[in-house]
Amino acid sequence: MNITEAVNTILKRYPDYGYDIFLDLSEIKDDDLQEAVRFIAGMRRSSRAEVKYGRNTKKINQKMLKVMIEGGYTYKDIAKATGLTESTIVRKVSGYGLKRLYRQMHPYVCPQGIRASVHMICLNIETGEQKMFDSIGAAEKAFGFRKARLMDRTRGGRCYIENGWEFRRE
Repeated sequence: MNITEAVNTILKRYPDYGYDIFLDLSEIKDDDLQEAVRFIAGMRRSSRAEVKYGRNTKKINQKMLKVMIEGGYTYKDIAKATGLTESTIVRKVSGYGLKRLYRQMHPYVCPQGIRASVHMICLNIETGEQKMFDSIGAAEKAFGFRKARLMDRTRGGRCYIENGWEFRRE
């Protein structure tokens, strides 16, 4: 028996339930369907993974995280030192209330890689008018662009021209 046969066998007997019957397999009491129920239950058990700390993984607490942030560690550095993933470190920093400290220690680094303090120079090609914005996001809002459009178009020192305006990073 494969998974398709097991599911179809149960759905033939309980068409009104749909896939809701699979949430709690203990509700199926029919003797002739027990093989299909056991098969599906076995598939569920084998797909679950136990979370274990690896040999190189350290448990990290608030004090240890604060000391590392004050020492100038970035999220990547903390992840390497503890053996945890970078996304776990970001969640723990937020959970412990250390995000503000991290931003103070690393003003030009964000977890998403977006630098908030990159100034944008916007030059009107026709009139020569120049506007300067404190961040890429502010320039995007002022000109009605979708989020991260200017960031993508001006990466690596490139300039981007649209609707008579030239956009560059400072």
